[in-house]
Amino acid sequence: MKRRSKISIIVDVLTFIVDEGGDTLATRVAQATGLAYDRLIRLLEELNEKGLVKIDTGERVRRVAITKKGLTLLSKLRELKEFLEDLGLEV
Repeated sequence: MKRRSKISIIVDVLTFIVDEGGDTLATRVAQATGLAYDRLIRLLEELNEKGLVKIDTGERVRRVAITKKGLTLLSKLRELKEFLEDLGLEV
């Protein structure tokens, strides 16, 4: 199995959140992206610190929502991925 880059993982995570309507449970993100829950939480906390997602920690669940800044990043990363693929570079 090919190892995904951190950028690829971030794109997968942000894309899933968008596909879920912009807000979803962290457990659903972990399942959909194939990330271990503890690894996902570390990544989400990093993205939260950068203002790309907002984490809402309830009693038993963590909800995560993408921010406007996160949407902008996702759009730019998708453009970059397409550009690199057009050049024949593996992403």
